Amino acid sequence: MKIGHTKNTERLSQVKVYKRTVASRYRALRDNELDQLPEGSMKVSPKVDGELWFISISGGEVSLMATNGREITESMPLLDELRKTVGSRTKDSLIAGELFALGGEGRPRVGDVAKALGEGGDPKRLGYQAFDLLVHDGQGPPNDYGERFAVLEQFLEGGKRAKAIKTMDTAKADVAGLYEQLVASGKAEGLIARAGDGRIFKIKPAFHIDCAVIGFTQRQEAPDQVRSLLLGLIRGDGTTQVIGACGNVGTDD
Repeated sequence: MKIGHTKNTERLSQVKVYKRTVASRYRALRDNELDQLPEGSMKVSPKVDGELWFISISGGEVSLMATNGREITESMPLLDELRKTVGSRTKDSLIAGELFALGGEGRPRVGDVAKALGEGGDPKRLGYQAFDLLVHDGQGPPNDYGERFAVLEQFLEGGKRAKAIKTMDTAKADVAGLYEQLVASGKAEGLIARAGDGRIFKIKPAFHIDCAVIGFTQRQEAPDQVRSLLLGLIRGDGTTQVIGACGNVGTDD
């Protein structure tokens, strides 16, 4: 699949601001920390294991855009559907959501998105779950999340590959039950809980692994500081299994 780089600088600025000010500031909670949720009703939805992408409708053209500027404009089943649904209902809007891909077994995994988008991948596996509205008919969206979500449902009504994510009005006492039903069962990666005061909580299970540092990269602007670590798992036979890289190295110290 051909993925280009957007020339719409205004849209790119909007998606970057959203990631920096909203998507990157979710408060993480574990399943044993649900008592820290605020009292009152909240809107809870399953967390899809995908990539943050945006549906951009600008000048009547519909595309999919990522925060790094990548943009999909060529025909594929998901985008063709979006042009018939949301593209027929607004000429200037911007929607946030999770681009995901079905891997064949169990729930979607983020790695399946890269495979579907890569050379030789199958774009027919791609789907989209919308969860927020950044621009509404050329204007700022409603402040109330319930109103924004109602617009998303209207825009994506009738879609099969792209929908507004299933969202439930839930009391704090009922979140634990939803966690067991959706996350502990393996149906979803986690839960997203939106409180009435605007706070957003990301509820996911935690897994702890003792890793060995087997390599590192340096910061380009500060070569005496570490940018990322390459981590491995020491197996019982003394061999090392590479796990992956991690950029969360803590403070500069």
